[in-house]
Amino acid sequence: MQEDKFKNTNNATAYESGMKALSKSLQMAFVILLLVILFMLVRFISFGGYFAVKAQEAVIVLQFGKFKEVYTRDWHWFLPYPVNRFIHIKTSPEYMTVAFTSRDVQMMPGAPIPPLEIGRDGYTLSGDGNILHSNWKIGYRVNDPRKFYENVLSSGDVSAEDENVTEGDVKLGLRGPRTMLKNIFKRAVIQVSASYKVGDIYDTKRSVYADAVKSLFIRMVNDADLGLVVDDVVLNSITPPTKTAAAFNEVASAMNHKAALKNQAEEYRTTVLNEAEKARSGIIADAEAYRIAVVSGIKSESIYFQSIAKEYLASPRTVLMTLYNNTLSDVLSAQEGKYILGTSAPQREVRLKLNPEAPKRKKQNVEEKK
Repeated sequence: MQEDKFKNTNNATAYESGMKALSKSLQMAFVILLLVILFMLVRFISFGGYFAVKAQEAVIVLQFGKFKEVYTRDWHWFLPYPVNRFIHIKTSPEYMTVAFTSRDVQMMPGAPIPPLEIGRDGYTLSGDGNILHSNWKIGYRVNDPRKFYENVLSSGDVSAEDENVTEGDVKLGLRGPRTMLKNIFKRAVIQVSASYKVGDIYDTKRSVYADAVKSLFIRMVNDADLGLVVDDVVLNSITPPTKTAAAFNEVASAMNHKAALKNQAEEYRTTVLNEAEKARSGIIADAEAYRIAVVSGIKSESIYFQSIAKEYLASPRTVLMTLYNNTLSDVLSAQEGKYILGTSAPQREVRLKLNPEAPKRKKQNVEEKK
């Protein structure tokens, strides 16, 4: 009996010790759990709704799923999810390429070129029914984050790849802002290409064609009200189909040769016109100089004549005698041998020396020796 009573006492003591240890463990676990909950609650309230707007980024705040505000700088704090939701949207410039080209087909050298296939190869048609292959580069960015989020229904990252949507076993294709922009741009290229001839697109009006595509694409994007702005559209390359490339190259070579000949003719025309203009300017200058000389001579003679006329009116005989003597002096000064015979004597001998020495010749020899 005493042994049974001792055993029962030991069992009761062990049970009480175990309960005390369990109680302490539960109290400690409760305290730790309470601290964790308090820490998570403090972190949730203090940091859960904090965000800082990065450069070239916008943050949309949705409160209970409805639009509240767009922030483009500084840091902000709101009650976190599920009260508020934050959508980060990049506003930096983005680029993508759109190609209307045939896919690479592995062919043996000399093998026939396969025809184009709808759905596999990309191409457009010109206004005169010719096939065009082109490659474009588009630059764009988000300028209205709210419209972009509401109208495009994007996840927020404009640079992210579009998702491939499937419905059951049927693949519906890519959906997203980049796919939407590509489809709008393809519509613009197809529409503009149909209004130009193939020769104009390849040669004379290539830049006009590219500008027309850019203008139509910008207008379509603005009409769609996507919250996007198109910065640039560049035509990287435009080529004919592989089967007709040789023919197009021959035409291009002929056009280049024609342009070279035209440039040579234009250079020759310019040279001839410059020479003719130079000659014309020389003739006009000579004629003007001659006119000035003649007019000046006539004016000087007119002044001389007017002065003589005044003197003649005052003393006619004196003026006539003076003019006679001046004229006689001019005539005699031009003669080498002079013989003056008076009229007062009735008889007079005149002796002439034949072959006289030329005084001017002797004078000229002296000057040459000097």
